[in-house]
Amino acid sequence: MTSQAVLLTIGFLLVLSAATYMNYEHNVSTIDHGFTADFASFIKSFDTKYDFIRSDITWSTYGGAETRPTSAPSKYPIVFIHGNSDIGVGNGGTVGWQTGFTTLIEYLQNYGGYTKADLYVTTWGPANPNLASQNGHSEKYVMTTRRFIEGVLAYTKASKVIVIGHSMGVTLARAAIIGGTYSESMLTKFTVGNPITNSVAAFFGLAGANYGLVDCTYATGLPTCSTYNGFSPSSQMLSALNSQTHREGGKVYSFWSPNDDIIKYNCIVNQKNTCIVPGSDESYQQNGYTHFDVRDKFGADILRLLQKL
Repeated sequence: MTSQAVLLTIGFLLVLSAATYMNYEHNVSTIDHGFTADFASFIKSFDTKYDFIRSDITWSTYGGAETRPTSAPSKYPIVFIHGNSDIGVGNGGTVGWQTGFTTLIEYLQNYGGYTKADLYVTTWGPANPNLASQNGHSEKYVMTTRRFIEGVLAYTKASKVIVIGHSMGVTLARAAIIGGTYSESMLTKFTVGNPITNSVAAFFGLAGANYGLVDCTYATGLPTCSTYNGFSPSSQMLSALNSQTHREGGKVYSFWSPNDDIIKYNCIVNQKNTCIVPGSDESYQQNGYTHFDVRDKFGADILRLLQKL
């Protein structure tokens, strides 16, 4: 297989149409996008190293109260971690699928009584489908995820949060929560820190690639397929994460489809279901769902589980 053919078959590149990347600044979703002024002020000062506010695409974030809470909330706040080249929230841009957690957020607000003060998401990557092959589990992306979770905990004064990840957001969040030290290359390592498992009431993994991607077997030179911190089935980072069973939270749930058009191959990688987080308490399968259907259409099941916590 030529390198050009590999590039065309890598599912996680997420280039699902011929549309060229553009600035989506004027194609925003219908929800009240962006952070509240109060949360924006807090998170900006919480850790100045990371641009949680996304000064380039501020509408792709969501969450916050009008004034900083003075006591713990009645519900566990939810932190969403989006997938490769997706955004936190949006209306699809020119590629259709680039909506982030808009649908799930709307469902939880309409049917679960959640408000903007309960739901938090930032955009961790370049939000550019043409750069998907360049996105591995880098120190920047893992630590952006880790510090955002910790920032939400500090802002809301909650004892624990819920973390919901989709696609690459599943494995990014797992690394952020489990902690540890990982390699970005033969010469470069980074340390996340100690586990924050006890601060996560439940972890929801939606269409993740926990054991890597079959297509990445042939493209390990791409950052997203790296054998160090990418989706190669022999990825050192994924192997380390999968040895830490049930460290993502008090409860661990997986949602997947054997018809996932990005992960493909019925989600099987080396005879293991890559879409199921190892050690999950429960997993939910829906035949016929696409990769982005798994992100958008499990709202009723997710809400039912949330109401049990």
